[in-house]
Amino acid sequence: MSDKKILLVNNGYPSERYPNYTAYIRDMELALSRAGYRVEPLVIKYEKKISPLYKLRKYLRFWLSCLTKRGNYDFIYISHLPHVWPIMLNPFLRRRKFIIHWQGDDLAGKSTLSAITLPLAGRFIKQAVNVVPSRYFSTILNKKYPGTEVHVSPSGGVDTELFSTDRKPRKDFTIGFASALIKEKGAETLIYLIGRQKEIEAATGRKIAFNIINYGSKAEYYLKRIQQSAPDSCKVFNRMSKSRMPEFYQSIDLLLFPSQREGLGLVALEAMSCGVPVVAPDICAFPEYIEPGVTGELVEPQADEAQQNRAFLAAVIKAINSIETYSPRRIVEENYSSASVTTGYQKLLDSL
Repeated sequence: MSDKKILLVNNGYPSERYPNYTAYIRDMELALSRAGYRVEPLVIKYEKKISPLYKLRKYLRFWLSCLTKRGNYDFIYISHLPHVWPIMLNPFLRRRKFIIHWQGDDLAGKSTLSAITLPLAGRFIKQAVNVVPSRYFSTILNKKYPGTEVHVSPSGGVDTELFSTDRKPRKDFTIGFASALIKEKGAETLIYLIGRQKEIEAATGRKIAFNIINYGSKAEYYLKRIQQSAPDSCKVFNRMSKSRMPEFYQSIDLLLFPSQREGLGLVALEAMSCGVPVVAPDICAFPEYIEPGVTGELVEPQADEAQQNRAFLAAVIKAINSIETYSPRRIVEENYSSASVTTGYQKLLDSL
């Protein structure tokens, strides 16, 4: 164990009530610990139902801690910079080495906090060591902040021992959807494909079923539509802890992942680690690990939603007919496993 200490700062952390909330930050903490560093989290943890007032109180206390935190840290490792912005103003940590790990849409500046804080943080960002989850985000960061030091690390990686290929043979071909049931994650495409079940079966000669997880802000709305259109072919799972997610991936043959934007897409990588190929759009970081005919299929962006849905239909049919040819786990083991992330952290931190 190194005598160097890391303060890990994030605006979320899994709790007993919300075990999947920002689960990646615990994976990052474990990877940093395995790399030999002492890690102290400075995070928000929700222990009860999240109301607006409860969330505001949590944030105000968290921001005060970010502003006043003291300690003999070698590195301040920041995740979600726009949401932890007071850490930049902390007078007691100014001489520490800052590392910024960009997640999701932080760089897009779409949230109110991002729109306010990022234009003011340019100098801070350029002086820090920046870590992004994919080469896709590395390009975005370099365009916004030319000359910035950037490293790629897939947000804690995938535990390939937990997410294993222990899948059992079954009669039906099952398509899985493991994302939140909201439009941005591709729920409309899921609904479209469920409605084309008979067409898929005719084109593949396979009986098709769908496995879906009940979560997301619009879950009730989409599950009602699913129940109305195909109640017999869809199985709905309750939301699971991360440790149980392999059960879901091992229950499916193909993962549908039509998300409109991802910093990396750990859901896809977890499924691939379980030996499940993925159908996703040819955008963001997906082309970095989805190789057509090898780990899944990519769908070219189309002019409108109707054309996009038809393109997904064609890709799903192609994947089902080629299912025996895929080997998706290998690329996860080589480039996205938690072990490879730990090695990357050791190289990065030892060089600073």
